[in-house]
Amino acid sequence: MKSCAHSYWFSPSVRDGEVSLTTSDRPQNLLSDLPFADSQQPSLIVLLGTDEKTLALQELVSTKSEQRRSAKRAYGETHLHLDSSTAFSDRPVLFADGNFTTHIKPSRAITSEGCHDVKTRYLPRLRNSLPTDLYEAADQVYARHLLPFTDVFCIFATDFGGLELAAGRLASWLTKGWASSLPPSTRPRIIIVESTSSQEKEPQLLETFLQLLKQKTKQDSSLLFSTIRIVSLLPDGAVSRLARYRRLRECIMNASDQVRSARSASSYLFTATHFFALLDYSCNHLSLTLTKPFNFIRASRTHNPPASDLSQHLVNLLSKITSPNNLKNFAVPLIASSILLDSYPPDMHQVFRTFYRDSCYSACRAGLFKDQDSKYLALPSGIIKMIEDRLVEMFEVLSCGEMTAVEMHRELLAGFNAETLSIRSDVTCLVCVRRLLQNNILSCGHGVCQFCVRAFCEKTPQNPWLFKMDYCIFCHLPTDGAIVKDLPPTAAVRVLTFDGGGVRVLVGLQKLQLVEDAVALEFPIQENFDFMVGPSAGGIAVIDLANGSTVAETIEHIERSATFAFQPRPSSHIPILSHIMDFILWILNDGRYSAENMDIALQRELGTKTLYDYSRATATGTKFCILVTTIWDASTCIFTNYNAAGTRPHDCGYHVLSPQEGKRHVPLWEVARCSSAAPSYFKAKEIADLGTFQDGGLQHNNPSIALQEVSVINPLADEPGLVVSLGTGSTRVPDGGPRMSFTRGILKDGWIPRLLRAFKSTIGTKCAYQRRGGRNNKYFRFDVEFDGPEPQLDDTSRMQELKAAARSAMEGSKQLDRLARCIIAELFFFELDSLPVKKNGQYVCIGKILCRLCAGDPSLGTLMEQLNKSSAKFLLQDHSISNSNSSYLAANGNFCLAAEFDVSSRNSDISLYIQEGSSEPCSISGSPYSINRLIAAQQLEALFGRADHAKRQRPEVAEIHSRKRQRT
Repeated sequence: MKSCAHSYWFSPSVRDGEVSLTTSDRPQNLLSDLPFADSQQPSLIVLLGTDEKTLALQELVSTKSEQRRSAKRAYGETHLHLDSSTAFSDRPVLFADGNFTTHIKPSRAITSEGCHDVKTRYLPRLRNSLPTDLYEAADQVYARHLLPFTDVFCIFATDFGGLELAAGRLASWLTKGWASSLPPSTRPRIIIVESTSSQEKEPQLLETFLQLLKQKTKQDSSLLFSTIRIVSLLPDGAVSRLARYRRLRECIMNASDQVRSARSASSYLFTATHFFALLDYSCNHLSLTLTKPFNFIRASRTHNPPASDLSQHLVNLLSKITSPNNLKNFAVPLIASSILLDSYPPDMHQVFRTFYRDSCYSACRAGLFKDQDSKYLALPSGIIKMIEDRLVEMFEVLSCGEMTAVEMHRELLAGFNAETLSIRSDVTCLVCVRRLLQNNILSCGHGVCQFCVRAFCEKTPQNPWLFKMDYCIFCHLPTDGAIVKDLPPTAAVRVLTFDGGGVRVLVGLQKLQLVEDAVALEFPIQENFDFMVGPSAGGIAVIDLANGSTVAETIEHIERSATFAFQPRPSSHIPILSHIMDFILWILNDGRYSAENMDIALQRELGTKTLYDYSRATATGTKFCILVTTIWDASTCIFTNYNAAGTRPHDCGYHVLSPQEGKRHVPLWEVARCSSAAPSYFKAKEIADLGTFQDGGLQHNNPSIALQEVSVINPLADEPGLVVSLGTGSTRVPDGGPRMSFTRGILKDGWIPRLLRAFKSTIGTKCAYQRRGGRNNKYFRFDVEFDGPEPQLDDTSRMQELKAAARSAMEGSKQLDRLARCIIAELFFFELDSLPVKKNGQYVCIGKILCRLCAGDPSLGTLMEQLNKSSAKFLLQDHSISNSNSSYLAANGNFCLAAEFDVSSRNSDISLYIQEGSSEPCSISGSPYSINRLIAAQQLEALFGRADHAKRQRPEVAEIHSRKRQRT
């Protein structure tokens, strides 16, 4: 899409002592005129003046952009042009022309054109500074914002009122100091254009100008400028205008060549994409501070900052190094390559000292050769030097362009010997040495983070969110075909929660079985959920389902385990004596039932796998957390299969049990045992090096923790897309209110029975569910009510009755039908093809609706048949999307439906639905979408590369039908 003809870029203004900078998105609009913006490296030439400057601009620039007369512009108002003759070259030339007059013309309000955005930022005031006038404001903008990006400043002395006034402006700039982190060699060159003298007088005029500059400031001109020279123009009319400005153009381009050469040598010659992005970051920086230099390196990591806990990950690695040989040949190159991998993703640029030196130094002091029996000593400064030297060597190879950072890192790992590759970590991903393990540990003992999966593993042909890990990325041992599934970035998280309640968990499982029947797709119903949570027996169900058991199999496992675990202890056959013996054994064993029986039952059903071992949950992308409580104060803790990744507030109300090196390989059956250790029923479970835990339903037998954890693992999501909460039944509350009674004696109403009844009341979550606020159109709660007391959690004789009650409660349920339709709707989501473009006052958004089910999955065909039978259609807001044919498949066999619409603001929300027949429409996953949230989720503005090294998507020339855009 070609840019518009409006050339306005920015202008400063002063009102009531407040300095503001109004900017347009003119640079971003010009980006569309560059066909190879990711490889073209532009030059910026700045012309300052009025009338003489305008005449020069007409001859220097081949452009169709608007060139409003300088007389109509405010002081400091600047326009930006692209020399169209250079648009297809490796070096596009940009000309900025700023209006600098001998008098201040008040700035006028700039209104937003329909084709681009206009934004106003207020600049901070310097402490103890005098009130700022427009001259000073413009000098701040040029010296601190524009100067680091400019090759050549061309100042037309006649327009300024002579050499003295021109020297005054440069002197003012020099008082501002160097405004960026760029090396001195990259500083721009100054050309003073004098139109009243001959070429022979240029040396004399330059000497005069430099003397004037020294009179106005004590700062050396080299603080900001590489060189200053005078260029004289022939008298106007003596020759043609083309001839008059030919020498000026040659001088400008020669000066630009010198600056570009210096930028290239120091790796600061930016592509157009990066150049314009950094200009925008610099403008934001100017609105925050007028004293701190703009750091190009830090700005380039805005969307991909270094790990805040990098030092700890390095400690985890260095603590395993046992000899100088391993340090030199393994740790140093691995760290250097990891830094290169982190610093130079595709689309990306002194980095080590800015981001990594301090972390490496701290790690060397804390983790290297710290064992008591270590006989080695290493100076951190020496190790830092080794890492930096190795990094420089690697960067030189990378700069040749023959290998990417990912390819170099893969080659490095392949060259390590078996001894070094035997190193293990339970916390840190040893591939990148900067993130927590997020995927389960493979049979070789290594695990990797999700970012390394995306960067190093091959996507399956039809499914872009499914990665094949045929071998361990770190040690290259085979994995027997491990698969890792990722969540589409714009899709919402789907949550399934179970209540606890012993055998009553069968109520929730039976209801889940009925949901599976209603959805009627070939894969297990739990794979329609991305996150599962459960306390007590609900935790056992979650673990079993996540491990790949079907709902029917889990029901069978629960029934078998309950029958075995809830066996009464052997006791006396004498009636009165047996009750006394049971009570004594109960007290002495800290539980009514044998903990050993429960251990045996859980080991039989869940096996020996640990919480972080590779499992079916990895292949399906399912995350889960199991709730437990401490025995000291019943504080809530959670075990997770995602290594406690994410950041939680200190007052979140629960503690995440994260692994420590070599101490917490907790078997899944032990996690389940902790969660189901209901007080008075089973003895609490002790886990070595961690603590002793009991039933997780004592504090949070409801979905609240699930909702908090979703916001941790998916920070961009406002809330889950779907929440299904499965209850275990509760006593029906009479219409007349709560049941009242009088004291019936110590045996019925003493402290022991009262305590037991209070504990049992925590098992139900109806009240907790009803207290939950917020949007609940996709929040489903399924439970049953018993006319009398609910079955005891150990009453195995009523298990079949519980399942029957669950089935009966779901018969003819409209809520079940709506849930089935919502589950289907959650299979679809929307992605933008590219950043929205503003046109005629509206943002044009072009994207597509995709499906989580992909080609090759039999369920996709079944789904398409279901939607065809129900005459399903997709809706944008309240209107049907044209050609909304649910059977539409792209050439690769995946579902792909184009959707285009206009919105007035990037903060606008857009709603997309699917409607089956005449039923109520259901939002697709993530809807309603904020345009800005879509952009952030897809990282469309991560112009300096993504952490997973995925390249930015370009608008596809896809097989999608054209249609009229819909306005919202």
